[in-house]
Amino acid sequence: MRNRLKTWTRFALPILLVGALAVACGDDDETPTGPGLDELVGTWDASLLTLTWNAMPSVTVDLVGIGATVTLVVNSNGTYSFTVAVPAQPDQVITGDFTLLGGNSFSLTNDAEAGVVWTGTFTLSSDGDELTVNVPNVTIFDFDMDGTEDEALLIGEFDRV
Repeated sequence: MRNRLKTWTRFALPILLVGALAVACGDDDETPTGPGLDELVGTWDASLLTLTWNAMPSVTVDLVGIGATVTLVVNSNGTYSFTVAVPAQPDQVITGDFTLLGGNSFSLTNDAEAGVVWTGTFTLSSDGDELTVNVPNVTIFDFDMDGTEDEALLIGEFDRV
């Protein structure tokens, strides 16, 4: 009898433990919380867009403050375009995929930089007409004028057009 119990324990206990762990881990594919993509789809004009240089946090540029027009377009197919138009300069357009991660988090890819993914957070006003975004480590501005865009914190305030 003791041998049968020992044999059963040797085989059944690991199976029971694996089963218990599988149930405890569950399926994390729950529906994301927070606003849906349909609430963000549209054209947004920036009323403020600051870039703070990671290497020198005391250096901040407000693109709207220096006369730039900044437009964000979020499309229903999960893509976006981000256009910065500075007087007397060629427009800079960034495009890619926009993915909601749940809560108020999102990720962006940059079509011009394969493998680059930016993650950030956003706040949507209760009436859905004001959007604030916070994206660390974006590379869209050359602070030190060396020909390479530098990592910066992007904070933007947008109004629905």
